[in-house]
Amino acid sequence: MVTKPEEKPIKSLSDRWFELLLVTVVLAVTLVAHHLLNVAPVIVHFFYLPVIIAAYYFGRNLACLTALFSVLSVAIFVLSDPDRYMTSVSTPMVLTLTLCVWAGFLGLNALLVGTLCDQRVAQMRELRQAHMGIIEILSKYLQAADQYTKSHSMRVADLSEAIGTEMGLKPLDIENIRVGALLHDIGKVEISTRLIQKAAGLDESERMEMDSHTVRGAELVRSLGSILEGAVPVVLHHHDHYSESSKTEGCHGNDIPIGARVVAVADAYDAIVTDRPYRRGRTPQEARKIIREASATQFDPDVVTAFERVMDKLQDEPELLGSQTDQATSIDKKLTSAKLMGV
Repeated sequence: MVTKPEEKPIKSLSDRWFELLLVTVVLAVTLVAHHLLNVAPVIVHFFYLPVIIAAYYFGRNLACLTALFSVLSVAIFVLSDPDRYMTSVSTPMVLTLTLCVWAGFLGLNALLVGTLCDQRVAQMRELRQAHMGIIEILSKYLQAADQYTKSHSMRVADLSEAIGTEMGLKPLDIENIRVGALLHDIGKVEISTRLIQKAAGLDESERMEMDSHTVRGAELVRSLGSILEGAVPVVLHHHDHYSESSKTEGCHGNDIPIGARVVAVADAYDAIVTDRPYRRGRTPQEARKIIREASATQFDPDVVTAFERVMDKLQDEPELLGSQTDQATSIDKKLTSAKLMGV
């Protein structure tokens, strides 16, 4: 299994631009209302809203920064126009103490809510990691039924992850791609082992049964719970063809989820270079040529381009790709090594 770098519990600002915009807009509206309305002592409590939103989406750090910015803004307002905050029963000392208490509660709110949100995200990450372990066990169980596709899902997952990273996809999308790749053939557990291992060509009814593994697999993954819902489209659509002129059923073009488009290329490559009961595996160079020729018809051209770049990085040592028997193993080792080095 590829060792992954530890993920941050909270999404980066670039990944959550909409939520960051929401925090900014709510904070700006609160500042404007605070400046224009004549109920400033009441409006200051509205600052809890942007702080809570920041805590929910970004965690403790940004929540505390939002609270600090709010306190500093109110302090500037008070210093510039203290009469707006004075009431018939307040004095400068009472006003100062009131604002200090408000600032303290605002900061405490940011700290507590932000910490709780950080813990929630960390727990979800741990739960997803536990699911990943279960998924890998399921994929190995599937592979045990067919000696000719041993470790196929792991290799497809590694290559799919490398392609997604090369394309600059978001971390969550890459995680869903890896999960979907590990489980892309899980629907075959309901298909006869005899059919999976059949050396001769499949007849029409057998082909229909084999093709149904995508729908069966999607149903199985969906039954594992909502935490894996991002992998369902990958499993369901990884055999859909990119070209709209294709006679295959299903989605076409960019209607195919990006994860499914990535896994389609990785799955095809590994299937081409791996020995089967009815044929010998092709060389990596031949497999790349086949995939390149199917670009824009069976495969997404952008994914194929990223795949080519990944393979260029992994195949800079031709001696590792000698015999056909060791091709998949060599690629698997190089993918793992490249991932550990951050390629």
